[in-house]
Amino acid sequence: MAKALAEMTETEFEALVQRVVDRRLNVWLTQLLDALAGSSEEERAALKPEFAESLKRSIEQAEAGELTSLASFRVSLGK
Repeated sequence: MAKALAEMTETEFEALVQRVVDRRLNVWLTQLLDALAGSSEEERAALKPEFAESLKRSIEQAEAGELTSLASFRVSLGK
């Protein structure tokens, strides 16, 4: 059964965020490796435009030091 964010403990919330990030990174990594190594299904595998833009934005944010800790994120949510 789904829980509202306000009903989650910090540990449950952290685990949820970790699962979401892990899944997203797994998708990105798969797309990146397919594009670099060439996919057997596609002769000319290319990065999806939305992935390429998201990856570029993430790299720029990391290089600029625009990072957020879990504690800061929870404060911004009012928790």
